[in-house]
Parts: sequence; structure tokens; C-alpha cells
Amino acid sequence: LIGHSERRSKFGETDAVTATKIEQCQKAGISVIFCIGELLEEREAGKTDEVNKRQLDAVYSQIEDWKKIVVAYEPVWAIGTGKVATPEQAQDAHAAIRKMIASAVSEEVANGVRILYGGSVTPENCKDLITKPDIDGFLVGGASLKPTFTDIITACVPPLVLQKPKFVKVDGISPAAKGVNLFGKVVSAATKVDASDDLMEVLVGDETGAVTLSIRGDRAKDCEVGMTVRVQNAHAAMIKGFIRLAVDKWSALKPADAEDTVASVNESKNISAVEYELTNN
Repeated sequence: LIGHSERRSKFGETDAVTATKIEQCQKAGISVIFCIGELLEEREAGKTDEVNKRQLDAVYSQIEDWKKIVVAYEPVWAIGTGKVATPEQAQDAHAAIRKMIASAVSEEVANGVRILYGGSVTPENCKDLITKPDIDGFLVGGASLKPTFTDIITACVPPLVLQKPKFVKVDGISPAAKGVNLFGKVVSAATKVDASDDLMEVLVGDETGAVTLSIRGDRAKDCEVGMTVRVQNAHAAMIKGFIRLAVDKWSALKPADAEDTVASVNESKNISAVEYELTNN
């Protein structure tokens, strides 16, 4: 993370220093989130684009591999203050930044680089912000320490419904399948796994099939029989030849919205009941 507003304001990190840091990261192959953004007085003076351009101009010459660069626009006046740029203000700034990069480097780089928004992102405002075409994600601060952080993740990566399964005999999963998203109707009540203090298992599914969720802690309480749950960023694991979908601390699990309710479950294709792997090929 280079050029964060607090590094610039409290530790004297100048544009020249950010350029030197990016140069060293590029040489070492280290990925960088490069932060830019204006102060309140600069915003009120209409200098938002001028400030962002100055901060970007300082580092172009040090960047050879743009695949290692993510830009984060963080209006300083909206960080930790409870204030937030409107979705329209944020989009205007992001669009201007992309045009600056296109002009200084190339259209290809500008279209490929991710530009994150980092000004007091919350579960309440993230859904409107992420719909804007030039906002590619968020740089989240204090909100990342709260349980509702998973709502921000979900806003960026919409969950997917189970695909129609194909069954292939396997000995294991290598590498483990990660980032699995689904809506599933809870078929059976949570049961405790033997020899474990806090691991519970719940069977969920839809009309294409069913799978067992492995859930740690008290999160299984959200899985009542008959309700539809939304699972985000789980990972598939092979345990003694049987598939489990692990819901860990990096995963989101919550009741689904009414429009996403699953009507029926095809339990005859329970991928956790046989020594097979679900594939979408």
C-alpha cells in the first residue's frame, strides 16, 4: 500500500517518495495498491482532478508492469469521517483517473487497470457504488473489522447458483476449489461432527443437486430447515473421499433474499454422499 493519505499527511510521504517506493516494488515483483486523492479544501476548490493527475504523473515513469499495479482513489475528506462521496462523485473521479492513464500510458492499460474506491465504504453505500462502470472494487478500512464486511464482499462478487452437476471419480481435489458461491435450500438440521468441538454439517442444495456444508462456530444457527441461504467464497474440500463445502472465516453465510428462494432440492444427486467431485465442464 503506497501513497495512503495518512502516510502522505502524517509521515511526509511526498510524490517523489511514492515514485521511489513503486520503483523498488516493480524491481522486486511486488504488487502495489497506489493511493491517490484530494483533501477537503482541494475538493471545495475544484482541484480533485488536478491533485489526482499530479500524484499519478509522479509515478508513470517507474511503472513497467501494470499488472502489478492497482489504483485506489480515496478522497481524504471521506476517510474515517462518516462522509462519503456520492456514487456520482466517485464515478466522475474514477472516470477522470482512467482517462488520465489512457492519455499518459495507453487505452489498453487504462481499461485493464483496477481502480478501487476507498472513502468510508459501508454495507449501506457499497451496492450503489459498485454499480458504477469505473469503480472496480473497494479499499476498505474500519468496515473490514466488522461482521458486515461480508456484505461488502458480496456486493462486489454476486453469488452464483449451483451448476448442473457432472460426476467424475476422483482421488482428491488438487488444488482445492476456492471461491465457490451458491444459493441453497437447507435440507437437514445442523449436526455436530464427531471429535470436533465446533464443526457442524448442514445439507443444502437446489434442483440440480445437494452438498454438505462444513461450518465452524455458531454460524450454523443461520441454517434452519426449509430456508434458503446464500454462501459466498466457500471452498470445496475432499475429506476421506467425500466432498464438503467448507464455510470458514473468509466465507459469507446468511439468509438469502426473497427473490433468491430455492423451491426444491434434488437430493438424489448429493455430491457429498459419494466419492465423486462436482465439475462444471
